[in-house]
Amino acid sequence: MRFFKSIISWWHGFFRKKRICVVEPESGKERWYTHLSAAGLTMSCVALISIIFAILLTLVAYTPLLDMMPGYRTEASRARETLIRNLIRVDSLERKMNDMLIYNENRILVVDGKTPTTSSVRTDSLSSNKSIVPPSQIDSLFRRQMEDDRNYTLVSSGSQHRSSINALKPIDGIITERFNAKDALYGIRITSSPLSQITAIANGTIISTDWLPEHGNSVTIQHDNGIISIYRNLSDAIITKGQRVSSGEVIGYSATEEHPEMLFEFEMWMGGNPLNPESYILF
Repeated sequence: MRFFKSIISWWHGFFRKKRICVVEPESGKERWYTHLSAAGLTMSCVALISIIFAILLTLVAYTPLLDMMPGYRTEASRARETLIRNLIRVDSLERKMNDMLIYNENRILVVDGKTPTTSSVRTDSLSSNKSIVPPSQIDSLFRRQMEDDRNYTLVSSGSQHRSSINALKPIDGIITERFNAKDALYGIRITSSPLSQITAIANGTIISTDWLPEHGNSVTIQHDNGIISIYRNLSDAIITKGQRVSSGEVIGYSATEEHPEMLFEFEMWMGGNPLNPESYILF
């Protein structure tokens, strides 16, 4: 019983106001006073803490305060790199799913006795829908006439061998920089998942494997049709000079997660002239 009485007494005392005053020590005169209970003091502290927390939350959410904190910018950069790698993986998965769907559709056409499609291109989910207009007989005759006339030929000297090579893409990824001879970019740069397989585009012979500070591990292949393909910024090359490689054979791997800035570079040359890889290979 005494226990409950003590609790009730404490509860009443918790809400009972007390006089707090300021007195001069020399004269004993009271200069200032107020009445405050323990409950009021507790609620004032809670309200003050809540206001401070709300102010800090607002500063963190709507100002660059976190960028001034040591180590936060590094974590943000890592998060951005992780996001980019995940986007690349999603794109690769989408491409593989599209290839599987085309393969299944072709099997159904073969079973039905129809001719399967030879193109492996499928409309990207992010791109617009493009309809292909089949060429008419008049268009084909006009094109043949124009190509036979050397003054108005549509085929340049660098693209006359387009039909003489059946090349595969060297890596699965996204093209970030395209061929531009005016800017001394004699190939294309592709971003891909770390340690992705890099394969030979066609049958050929390894004529060089070297390492340069600006290009990392590089591999050069001489193909049977006179075209030379160059693969740069490899994290590792698993072939040797003089080795014969087949189309689609793995020759190395792309950059690791520690060096995401080392983008894979691919070049094609013929007769000392650079070729646009996108004119020969479907990426």
